Amino acid sequence: MNRNDLLFLAKLRILVGYLGERNQYGWWQSSFFGVSSQPFLRPVFVKTTLLAQYYGVKEAATRVHDEHIGVGRGVYHLFRLPERYEQELHTIICEEELNQHFSKMITDKETACQMLGQYAKSDVEILSGPVRVGGLEDLERKEVWQTVAQYYKRAFEADNQIFPFFSEK
Repeated sequence: MNRNDLLFLAKLRILVGYLGERNQYGWWQSSFFGVSSQPFLRPVFVKTTLLAQYYGVKEAATRVHDEHIGVGRGVYHLFRLPERYEQELHTIICEEELNQHFSKMITDKETACQMLGQYAKSDVEILSGPVRVGGLEDLERKEVWQTVAQYYKRAFEADNQIFPFFSEK
């Protein structure tokens, strides 16, 4: 996966992670990206506050996705990817020059929804629950991730939970 596609995934993960939190759509009960989390996290994670928020929301979202999709060999979703992608995403999230950009995407619910809409490029029907969007070979196809973004966007708009995933056939 090239850098631009990984950057797209990092942004998508942050947007969906933020929108799924308690203060937005409440898919998971965390509020790591909430205003009150910064004063709590900053003294401990002085230079890596965004990274701490990112991993907190990633873990909360992973648990909810796993509860609905299941965990198994060859099953992946936005918040649980093969290790090589996770390592590459970590490297991107650690880049200080991107922190300000990431933070601007999630200043409020409306901004985040608008940004998510920019990443959603295909039309999909409103579905709920687990939805298989492709096989393992599709993990590297940006257009499939754009479809994933559209599923999340439509689900948030409809106040409906969806859990797009990839799996072996």
